[in-house]
Amino acid sequence: MSHPYWQRGTGINTPSIRSYHSAVWTGSEMIIWGGSYDGVTNSGGRYNPFTDSWIPTGTGANVPSGRQMHTAVWTGTEMIIWGGNPTTNTGGKYNSTTDSWVPTSTGANVPSGRYYHTAVWTGSEMIVWGGTVGSSATNSGGRYSP
Repeated sequence: MSHPYWQRGTGINTPSIRSYHSAVWTGSEMIIWGGSYDGVTNSGGRYNPFTDSWIPTGTGANVPSGRQMHTAVWTGTEMIIWGGNPTTNTGGKYNSTTDSWVPTSTGANVPSGRYYHTAVWTGSEMIVWGGTVGSSATNSGGRYSP
């Protein structure tokens, strides 16, 4: 019979302290991104529990602007982040294999900027819903097909 327990992770290359960030599981790594502590950040890290090690996420071309209270989903090949505070209706797609970012589209039908919203991955689309727009809750959303 196994017993539940906690094990402390490493501190090597650990991302900066933060809250209101996002996290996804890739099947082999946890990717965290964004959030805030002394202001919002547009950085993150990839944690591998099998090697107990962190690798920073790329901060080069196309990295989204810093934000907190955004959402993230894992598509099976990339992490998509969207929305957040400061209020924005932009996002990015992070490929952990190439450590690179591509912006999400900002064309027609993009939902209004929001934070505290929810998001799910359907297998082919990211659906965002609700959240706070300005200072009011909303009952709107949208579907993003990468």
